[in-house]
Amino acid sequence: MKDLRQNSSPDTKVFLIGNKADLEESRVIQKEQGEKLKEEYGIEYFIEASAKTGFNVQEIFVKAAKLLFEDYISYNNIKRKEEKIIITKNQKSKENNAHGSRCY
Repeated sequence: MKDLRQNSSPDTKVFLIGNKADLEESRVIQKEQGEKLKEEYGIEYFIEASAKTGFNVQEIFVKAAKLLFEDYISYNNIKRKEEKIIITKNQKSKENNAHGSRCY
């Protein structure tokens, strides 16, 4: 996790996925341990799944898509606000030049 945090973008989303949920009788790691790791490392999402049976696989991709879409919307909203600020500053600058003192 240290390497991941140091070498990735600060807004990188991290999922902790416990695979092989179909092998309950062979379980080594308990679900509570996964939840604890999620909290300890500040991981966005923890889920158990099974690639073999497909259990929760679609949910993982849907959750990833939702998080990415939310980030996209947030980024666009911030970008629009920044563009409005630049436009407003440019307009004020033009107005000041138009109404400013004139030398003859």
